[in-house]
Amino acid sequence: MKTRIGILLVLLSLSVCKQAESFPSQTNTPEVLFGSVADRILKLEIANTPSTRATGLMYRTKLGEDEGMLFVFPRPDYLSFWMKNTLIPLSIGYFSEDMRLLESFDMKPNQTEEVYNARKPAMYALEVNQGWFAKHKIGKDAVLTLERKVSARD
Repeated sequence: MKTRIGILLVLLSLSVCKQAESFPSQTNTPEVLFGSVADRILKLEIANTPSTRATGLMYRTKLGEDEGMLFVFPRPDYLSFWMKNTLIPLSIGYFSEDMRLLESFDMKPNQTEEVYNARKPAMYALEVNQGWFAKHKIGKDAVLTLERKVSARD
């Protein structure tokens, strides 16, 4: 009897795991791809669902030198970001629908009093380590290129 219950529990666990695999959009794990801004290559986590966009880089304690998170939105809009529960000092770059840098801001970690607003409609927001844009002399109109197209999913 114990053996049958054990086998049933194992089969049930496998079934639950298989079902979870078939619904990847319900997970909060962003996909990863490579891109570049100007000539600087980045490993990017893609935040293109409401869940991944809401979580962003919260609670992380480190971010690699040429790593970042790219937030992808369904349409251009006046985007606003804050640093609630975000422990890493970050810079954010807002990019237009044609993937040109509109502006960038250095953001203060773990606070909710300052909001970083795009002054023009943006469709993409790129978060990287603080000072990344300045360090690599990346300014207005620099082009963001991705290894493949990504779209927002709602």
